[in-house]
Order: sequence, then C-alpha cells, then structure tokens
Amino acid sequence: MGEKCCFCEKIGNSLLKCSACGCVSYCNQICQKSDWKKHKKNCRSYKLVEVPGKDFGLVAVRKIKQGETLMKESPLLIQSKNVTEMKKGPSLLEQFENLSKSNQTNLLKLYHENPRDTLANRIQAIFVANACDVTATNATALYQTIPRMNHSCSPNVVWSWKARSPYIKEVRAVRDVEAGEELCTNYIDSFEATFSSTQDRQHLLQRWKFVCQCEVCSLPEDKKNENDLLRQKIALQHQLIPKYMANWKIEKAVEAAKMKVQLMKSIETQMMTTLPSAILELYEMCRLGQVLNTLVEDECDHLLKQAKERSEKLGDRFVHVFQQKMEQIEEECIEVALARQRTK
Repeated sequence: MGEKCCFCEKIGNSLLKCSACGCVSYCNQICQKSDWKKHKKNCRSYKLVEVPGKDFGLVAVRKIKQGETLMKESPLLIQSKNVTEMKKGPSLLEQFENLSKSNQTNLLKLYHENPRDTLANRIQAIFVANACDVTATNATALYQTIPRMNHSCSPNVVWSWKARSPYIKEVRAVRDVEAGEELCTNYIDSFEATFSSTQDRQHLLQRWKFVCQCEVCSLPEDKKNENDLLRQKIALQHQLIPKYMANWKIEKAVEAAKMKVQLMKSIETQMMTTLPSAILELYEMCRLGQVLNTLVEDECDHLLKQAKERSEKLGDRFVHVFQQKMEQIEEECIEVALARQRTK
C-alpha cells in the first residue's frame, strides 16, 4: 500500500516527501504549496527519538547547514535569580497551571527523578534539571524542546537568545549536520570548562547526573590523553595572555594568542563556540601592537572578518559579545595611544 498525500489524502506509490523535514508526503508541488500554510508550523529539521543510554534526544531528519536556525522557543516557566523578585512573581506551580493542557503534558515528560512525587515537587525537580540561564535578565527559564538536546564535548548545535527578546532561545547548527545525527549542545560552554580535561568536564557535568560518552569522552585511552594534553596546552596559552599583557609584553601576548587559536583550530569541531572570542582576542593583541608600533603581523582586518562571520553564524548572543568586545578594544586602543602621547 502506498503513502497518503498530506493535503488531498490520495494514496500513491511515488509521492514526494517534504524536502525540509522529510516527515510528510505530497502528490506534487501543487499539493505541497497548498498545504504549506498549515505544514510550516510543524515542519522541522529534527525529530524526538529514543537514544540508547540517554533516554530521548533530538535527531536531524535532513542535512542541516552550518549557521541554519533549527528552532526558536519561548519559555514555559521563568524564575528570577533575584530572591526578592522571585517572591514577587508567580510560583512555578502557578505558572504551570496557566499553561495549556498540551504544554503541561509536554513539560511533565521532561526528565525528573521522582515522577510519583507531588505536582509542585515534580515541577521544581524538572525546572532544576532542565532550565537554562537567561543571562540578560538574571533569570532561569524552562523550554519545551531545548532540554531534549543532550550534551556533547564536540557539539553540533548551540543556543542563543534573540536581540530585543532575551527570553526567546534560538538554536543554530555550529557545523554542517548530516541526516541521522543526534543534535547535541555543550552544557558547560565556557573557556575554562572547554579547555579542561575529560575528568574535570565529567565532574562539572555531574550537576545533570550523567556520565558523558560523547565522541571525545569515548576516545581510546591514548587518544583521550592526547586530547587532554592539547586542551591543557590551549589553557596554558589562555592563561599566559593576561600575564604578558599585565607587563605590556605585547609581542609575547600576540604569540600566545596566536598559538591558542592555532591549537584550537587543530580540534576545530570541538571548539566552534569558543573560537570567535579567541580570534577576537588575537585581533585585540594585534591592534594594540599596531598602536604601540611593535613588530606584529598586519593581519587585523582578516582576524576581524573571521571573528565577525563566525559570531554571526552562531546567533545574536555571539554577535552581542562581538560588538561589546569591539567597543572595548577601540576604547582600549584610544587610551593606550593617548598615554603614549603624554609620555613623549
């Protein structure tokens, strides 16, 4: 028996699948275009499936290009980190009771350890285990789909907030993703955590009560040791840069920043979300070198372009960091130039 057209419901053996999500089929382009207004609300590049050893996860149903937006979500529940503000606002239970039945059902399906506990305790447990920080508003928020993304120390997606809408989370691909790949993000996405050893990362991940078995953490012991050593070298260069700058050893700071970026690019797929800031840091050292007339390579424009393009592919949060850092760099360069003039 053939498939059923999602629009006219005719049965056929050679229907065309939606090229975006691959989840529905049509007789022809006429049926597809006619159904688009309805289907676009559910047309996704991923699906929720059972993942061995991880309960559930999101898997790509088609090829996803680097920088492509996979989803945009508004929160189901919000809690301020400010205790006074938290007490003023509605409780998690009150917010839950105001959700639609569908959203309530989906929320209660999220991971929590004691599904037989009271409703209030279950909601609290779900929130603690699955909520994300909303840095711009000093709050924490729980989303419906984003918590379904599992962790990887070599992530293929990253979330960001939207400019002027800090509670909306947007998820983008940090590299090309093939159909069938699980969509994973980095739960501990910072310089210090990313540059740490396998053992240290596993310790940080205990907050979510699981042992990471991603492609990096599952490397053979000798390869895992090599990866740990490489991250240790990156961390060393990361620490040397401010030490050199404290004594205005600009040439050494440029060397350290350059080595840091070079080492990071040697395991680029594991460093995609931290590379824009690292490249911008190298740009900063080179710009200061220009102001101080030291012998540094004239590669500032190339570095700036790299950092900007990479940030734009990752989302508004990264663009915001880029813009803030650029303002800081220009102010710093002006101050250094004025200080030099005063000492002449």
